[in-house]
Amino acid sequence: MDRRSLLKTAVLGLALPAMVPLAGCAGPTRRGAVRFEGWDYEAQLVQQNVDRFIRLNPDVEVDYAPITSAQFIQKLTAEFMGGGGPDVLYMYDDSLASSVEARYLQPLDELAGIDEVYQAIYPSVAQAMTYQGRRYGLPYYTDSQALIYNADILAEAGYDTPPTTLDELEEQALAVKRAGLLEHPIGLPAQLSDTALMWIWALVYANEADLFDEDFQPVMNLPGSATTAVLDWLLRVSADSQVLDPASVQTLPVPMDNAMMAGQYAFTIQPRYSLRNYNDPAVSNTAGAMRLAPIPSIDGRTEGTVSNSRMYCLNLETDVQEKAERLLHYMGGLDDDGSPYTARFWFLERGLGFAFTDLADDPEIVESLSAFADPEIYAYLASVARARSVVAVPWYAEFEATLQRTVQQVFTGDRTPAQGSAELERAARSLARRYE
Repeated sequence: MDRRSLLKTAVLGLALPAMVPLAGCAGPTRRGAVRFEGWDYEAQLVQQNVDRFIRLNPDVEVDYAPITSAQFIQKLTAEFMGGGGPDVLYMYDDSLASSVEARYLQPLDELAGIDEVYQAIYPSVAQAMTYQGRRYGLPYYTDSQALIYNADILAEAGYDTPPTTLDELEEQALAVKRAGLLEHPIGLPAQLSDTALMWIWALVYANEADLFDEDFQPVMNLPGSATTAVLDWLLRVSADSQVLDPASVQTLPVPMDNAMMAGQYAFTIQPRYSLRNYNDPAVSNTAGAMRLAPIPSIDGRTEGTVSNSRMYCLNLETDVQEKAERLLHYMGGLDDDGSPYTARFWFLERGLGFAFTDLADDPEIVESLSAFADPEIYAYLASVARARSVVAVPWYAEFEATLQRTVQQVFTGDRTPAQGSAELERAARSLARRYE
């Protein structure tokens, strides 16, 4: 297998245990129209924003197609391998390196206005959209993981503050369980997916630790590893105290959101923006009770969480370059007046974290944030968040698939935590050799 074929299979996610039928396929594309594809988060709002773009650009037709989130990279890669692919597309920071290496994406360094955008965003987001010194994306959103808890349920169990350690998290969950409030107070989105299992990274990062060192060498299996300690806790709360819902291994982030809004759990780990819906009385039964908190660490003395970024990219071989560039700029760039309309739209509508630094002082955004989250905790989580530097290696997507399987195996008792860390190290070293 040549290098490009190797990268194509990596992007496609063939390390996942089984392929599933690809849903959400785009219909026929109009000749000359810009094909725009993304995962299916709030597809109606995306279409609303696309419609606005069309009104402002009446000479551009856009065929927008949402794709089921869990299958997004598989579906996208199948299109590219078939000689097609959308002109403008969403992209995970997880999959950027492998997508570039497979020659699916167009570098944007010569794009008009690119410098202004990159100067206006947080450096960590600029880094997440850059591969081997070249810029490939304009920002969709960025956010960090948080412990999210139901303050009303905690109060009924006798607690007025959230846990700061993993032991305290288990203890509070046990109190909720013993009070007869919930059988499984903790829920986590642990189903296999082609996006990262962000909560496991957050639990490791909370200990000021990592799975890899600065040279991308695996450290998760070293003596005293925070990764092994986190896996120990995961096994304990699933097998011993049983406060972690076993249904988590079949749950994706959106169903977890729905469960939190229905009051089915007292705790989860999700991005900060989730609180925008959780505290919206129009859609949530738990509105007003949901709170953000730092990710608990092992000893309560360290701090940290993980951040991630999502972006808009251009097809390397688009046939509608100029029109696609206009849509790309509208979605991820700056308007003629220098304001990022779409980024502001997404925060006000759904609380999605923004990449543009000036929006932090926007009065309407400050007011909106205060309505659903504590601004101090919200800002604190961003200040201690770190991006995953290992996403810069082309084999990251395959490693992430192994990480997800291994976490599930520890969760279900099919591997010990020590065996899990050893398997992650073996997989990382094997992948690194394979891609040399």
